[in-house]
Amino acid sequence: MSVPAAEARCRSGIAARLAGVPVTTLRVWERRYRIVGPPVSAGHHRLYSKADIRRLALIKQLVDLGHPIGPIAGLDDAALDALRGETQRLPGAVAIRPRLALVGSRQLTEKLGADLGGRGFAIAARLDPHAAAGGLEGCRATLLVVEFASLHEAGATRTLELLRASGAPRALVLYRFAASAVIRRLRAAGHRVAHATADVLELEALCLAATEVAEAAPVARPAVPAARSPPPPRFDEAALAQLAGSSRSVECECPAHLVELVTSLAAFERYSADCRAQSPADAALHATLAQAAGHARALMEDALEQVAVSEGLMPATRADRR
Repeated sequence: MSVPAAEARCRSGIAARLAGVPVTTLRVWERRYRIVGPPVSAGHHRLYSKADIRRLALIKQLVDLGHPIGPIAGLDDAALDALRGETQRLPGAVAIRPRLALVGSRQLTEKLGADLGGRGFAIAARLDPHAAAGGLEGCRATLLVVEFASLHEAGATRTLELLRASGAPRALVLYRFAASAVIRRLRAAGHRVAHATADVLELEALCLAATEVAEAAPVARPAVPAARSPPPPRFDEAALAQLAGSSRSVECECPAHLVELVTSLAAFERYSADCRAQSPADAALHATLAQAAGHARALMEDALEQVAVSEGLMPATRADRR
């Protein structure tokens, strides 16, 4: 099937993210049920339209409400929408829509806010992007939706302030232009980050996906201790060269291998520190990389010292002084 040039389409990974459906689930749905059946590019990639993404999001919501995928896969969009309304009106139906605090343009806080309200979302608060965060105090939101024309470090700081004021556990951060390091950092903290949209169904899917604990709130495991800097290098170049050379006289080659690892990690540590100075936009990212490399280098230095003592290449007294 040919793809109209004027119609913007996206590949399965982006479509799955926008619809709040895991990519593996989307592939199974397509293979077994053909719930969308998008055209395929010359490179054999499925290309999804906005209408396809709306349909995927609608089916995902119905599955979340307890409907098995098989019976609903063949329904048209109107029937799916009607079924969702009927299900949500049932006695004891579980409310899966978050309570939103909206911060951003009038398009978001007024038009899209009204549309989301009509689709069952509770709008806890609406705030102008330049207003004080205190305007959200006491709103008891379960999701902060904040929009930035340009997302940089100040936007990440602003998001944290708004989260504290609103009481929301996580945020959906929308942007038009953004620094990649800031996007990565917000996502690593468990927040959803996506391009700003004027489509209410797309925004609805993003809000629902942002509140899915399994996807949106992964357990954060810092690569390195945030409050502790790595120790300075324990060996200079001469000492490393001596240990690497000495290992040739014994059967075990571990000292030479460990020297290579320590040297490489130290080099990457210096490289990341240099990048931090040269690229202000990515300064925090490269500071984290330098810190991670430094702690990894220190661990390998511990291992090198243990092996060197075991092989008689250095006295045990030096290792005992740590």
